[in-house]
Amino acid sequence: MKKKLILVTIMLLTLTGCTNLNNMSIDELTSTLLSTNNTLANNVFDGYKYYIPKGLKLDTKDEYNAVLLDENNNRYYFYIDIISYYNEKKLDYEVNKDAYYSKELIYNDTVGYLEITEIGKNSYYFIEYMYNYGKFEAYVKESELKSAIINMSSVLSSLKFNRNVLETLIGNKVLDYQEDTYNVMTPKGNTATEDTYLEYVEKYGTYEGYDITNKDENIINIEEN
Repeated sequence: MKKKLILVTIMLLTLTGCTNLNNMSIDELTSTLLSTNNTLANNVFDGYKYYIPKGLKLDTKDEYNAVLLDENNNRYYFYIDIISYYNEKKLDYEVNKDAYYSKELIYNDTVGYLEITEIGKNSYYFIEYMYNYGKFEAYVKESELKSAIINMSSVLSSLKFNRNVLETLIGNKVLDYQEDTYNVMTPKGNTATEDTYLEYVEKYGTYEGYDITNKDENIINIEEN
């Protein structure tokens, strides 16, 4: 496992060494990072795993929700929609022409979207980045947009599921989920405001019935094995 991790790490370092990601456009960033076959994983949980790159750290986690912190102390709210994955639900995204940035993403037979909305009067932006049944939301300064997208892309491109494990965990409980359960994967777009952002945080704390303030200590770090 260590040899495999080292080889993939070298590949990523070569990529970033040859190309300055921060000089790329948002289109170029997503294309470069999502089209790469990212097989890294340093956080493994029941039924899924993903890679958290240097510069990010896992702050809190509970079941399929997590909060990550970056070097600028921005909080990234991360959600994994295992029900849609389990049901093989297809994404239906409509480009938001009123957004600062809005695009459907399709790479390696995987779909998603990136939508960025300007919020408030101080050049802050609300990022909604959904890909491969995972979604990030964050509220960052304009100068931090690209670094946030790089971080989020690294995690989302590495997200992998174990259907056999998820079958055991949720296979008999799918019908128990209420139809009116808050759909965090749906873009909020221009309906988002600086005030409602805080409402989202409060609501996400109880998304799918989980309390995001509780920490999960059962994290397996492959790099340490």
